[in-house]
Formats: sequence, C-alpha cells, structure tokens
Amino acid sequence: MKGDITERSTDAIINTANTMLILGSGLGGAIKAKGGAQIAKECSKYGTIKIGDAIITGAGKLKARHIIHAALTEFDGLITEENIIQSLKSSMRIAKKYRLKSIAVPDLSTGIVRFPPDRCARIMFLFLKDFINKENRYLSTIEIVLWDIETLRAFKRVYEEIFG
Repeated sequence: MKGDITERSTDAIINTANTMLILGSGLGGAIKAKGGAQIAKECSKYGTIKIGDAIITGAGKLKARHIIHAALTEFDGLITEENIIQSLKSSMRIAKKYRLKSIAVPDLSTGIVRFPPDRCARIMFLFLKDFINKENRYLSTIEIVLWDIETLRAFKRVYEEIFG
C-alpha cells in the first residue's frame, strides 16, 4: 500500500536503520519526529549493531506498539542484497520471539540510498513468501507500506509475478 508507515497501527513497524541506530534522516528521522526522543534513547542503549542485525524498541507516540530497527548499512553506506535478506531474517526472528501478529514493512531500501525498487521488491517478496510458507506461526498480517507511487508501481509488478 502507499502510505506513511509511521501512521500504521500494527504491532510493529520496521525501521531501515544504520548500524549506529541513529535516527537521523529518512524513515528514522520521521520516526524520531513523530514518535518522540524516547525511541532514540532506547536505541542508544544498544550501541552499535552489525549489518543485518535488528533490535526492538517501543514506538513512543506512534500508533504501532514496537519498532524493529533493522540495520541495512553503516551510516549512509551502500545496501546490498545480502543486507536486505539478513535484515529481514533478523526482523522476522524478533517478530516470532515477541509473537507479533501484525507488522508493517517499508521498502528496504529505495529511499535515500536508492537501491533499485524492482530488485528490492523481488528480494523482499521471495524472502517473505519463503518465510510465510516455512516459518511463520504468529504473523497474520504483513503490510508493505511504500512512500511514493513509483516504488508502489514497481512493487505491484513484482508482487504479481511472484504471487500471481
């Protein structure tokens, strides 16, 4: 769906984080602005994490209950296919651990870093299809929430190819 992931009322939203968990610009900046400084304080307790790892915090003033911060890159670094896959694995591991029922996922990451939307969609949908078929026990809703119409169009095309 096209929309603002910070407005979703799911159990959790995924933040496309950097390894230092700094909520600077892009989605992280929006989360900090709308959710409050408490989220950044919680992130700072973790220090630096590895690319592909994820942590969970409260969501402050956001409608969601939690935020899963998935480290896709070092601060403003490049994103690779492997980074996306590992970040999704870590995020879904947290979702299982906390028995979350609903989660909102942004594009990982076509925003500031500009990883190609069609490649991102293919990686994400193939991973999620496999996860749903083999590992998912708790999630009943996985929303893909995209900010802009061009990315939405790319994701819809790839979705149709993979899921029919």
